[in-house]
Amino acid sequence: MPPVTNNRNQITDIFRLILISMVVAIHVDVFPTFSSLNFFTVDGYFRMAVPIFFIINGYFFQYYVTDKAQFRKWLYRAVLLFVVWQIIYLPMYLPRDGFTAQHTAVFISELLFGYHHLWYIAAMATGGIFLYYLKDAKFTLLLCIALFMTGWFLQYARLFIHTDGMLFKVFSQYWIFRNGLFFGFPMMYIGACIAKNDLIERVSKTACYYFLALSLLCLSLELWLTKNYLFTQMSYHIDFIVSLLVFCPSLFILLMKSDRVYFTHFNSKSLALIASAVYFIHPYVIYFIESYHFTVALSYVLTLTISLLVASVLFYFRKKLFFIF
Repeated sequence: MPPVTNNRNQITDIFRLILISMVVAIHVDVFPTFSSLNFFTVDGYFRMAVPIFFIINGYFFQYYVTDKAQFRKWLYRAVLLFVVWQIIYLPMYLPRDGFTAQHTAVFISELLFGYHHLWYIAAMATGGIFLYYLKDAKFTLLLCIALFMTGWFLQYARLFIHTDGMLFKVFSQYWIFRNGLFFGFPMMYIGACIAKNDLIERVSKTACYYFLALSLLCLSLELWLTKNYLFTQMSYHIDFIVSLLVFCPSLFILLMKSDRVYFTHFNSKSLALIASAVYFIHPYVIYFIESYHFTVALSYVLTLTISLLVASVLFYFRKKLFFIF
C-alpha cells in the first residue's frame, strides 16, 4: 500500500490532542484538593488551549477565506456547528424548574452565546466576521489589544462590586467578556497576522525559545499576583491572561516550524478531527460519569478515554455526520 500524501504539520495535529486533554482537565477541575496546584493549572497553564485553537482558526482563515463566497461558506459551517450542538446540549441548559425571570435570562444568554463549552463556536463565528472585515485595516492590531485588555478588565470587575447588587450578577456572567469580540477576534487576528507576515519562516526557533521562556516567567508571575493580590477574598475561573498573548503565538510558531514526519501511512488531520469531536462531546461524558462519584483522577481518565472512544466512532461516520464537526 503506498504511503498517504500528508503535507500537514503533524506535530501541531498531535499537540491538539494534548490541548484537548487540558480542556477536559479544566472542566473536570482535576486538582480540587490542591488549591495552588489547581489554580496554576486549571486557571493558569491549561488556559493556553483555547487561545491556541483560536490562533489556529485565524491562521487558516487568512489562507483559505479570501473572498466573499469562501467567507459565506466558512460562516455557514460555523453557524451550522453552533446550532446543531446547541440543540444536542439543549437538555443540559433548558430550565428544569420553570421559566422564572432569572432562569429565562440565563437560558437566553446561553442560547445566544453558547452553553458551557459551546461559547467557543459562537466566539469563533463572531471573531471570523470581525476578522474578515478588519484583517487588512491599519488599526486592527491596536484594536485587538484594546479589546483583549477590555475583556481582561471586565473579567475582574466583579471583585470591585458589592456582591448583593444586580451589577455583580451581571458581571458574573462569563458571556459579558468571554465572547467573540473580546476574546475570539483578538486571538484569531494573531493567527491571521502570523500567516499574513509569514512569521513561521521569518521567526527563528531560537527567538521562539526566548519568547517562550520569557512569557512563561511572565505567565507564572501574573498567576501568582492574581492569586495573592486579586483573589484575596473571592476567586473564580479566569480566561484572560495577558502573558498568553505572547506565549501562545510563540508556541504555535515553534510547533508549525517542525517538519518532522511521524506518520507516513496516516493522515494526521484525523487527529485534529478526533480532537474536535472530543471537545464537543466531553461535557456529556462528564455529566454521566459524575453520577458514579469516582475519584477526580479516575473521573478525568475515564472522561478522556470514553470521549476519545466516542470521538473515534463519530470520526468513522464523519461523512454522514458532517454537520457535527
